[in-house]
Amino acid sequence: MRILFVCLGNICRSPLAHGVMQSLVKEAGLGEKIEVDSCGMFGHPQNTPTHPGSQDIIRKRRGKAFSKPSRHWRKTDYDQFDLILAMDQENYVDIMDAIKGKDPNGKVRMFRSFDPEGPGDVPDPYYSGNFAEVYDIIERACKNIISLYCDGTLL
Repeated sequence: MRILFVCLGNICRSPLAHGVMQSLVKEAGLGEKIEVDSCGMFGHPQNTPTHPGSQDIIRKRRGKAFSKPSRHWRKTDYDQFDLILAMDQENYVDIMDAIKGKDPNGKVRMFRSFDPEGPGDVPDPYYSGNFAEVYDIIERACKNIISLYCDGTLL
């Protein structure tokens, strides 16, 4: 399974989800089965490093550093991924616009639809600085995605 996390600029939320999920996948021994990537729809130039706030919270909570150069959505992303997760409603709309509203397999979903504490947007810590709250949301949802995958109920 290939999972793509999508936010605006690929420097805060989506790379945070990327790093958390990558770590959880490795811990669960699913590295051969689940592949993770992240991108942004617009925003920062490509190859911008992950925001220091996202890097710091991953290091504090997961004990490992994570950073990646940002990248933008590519036309090929829809076909290359099994699950495409938008961090907020605006990102969801942008993804649907990019694929001309055609999602016959239901690949595009809101990330927090997997959050046991409820749906909605993942707040952008770029503006609020609340990386800890965002980390908690992301970790809950990522753990649930792995659980659903292992149960065979995801996709």
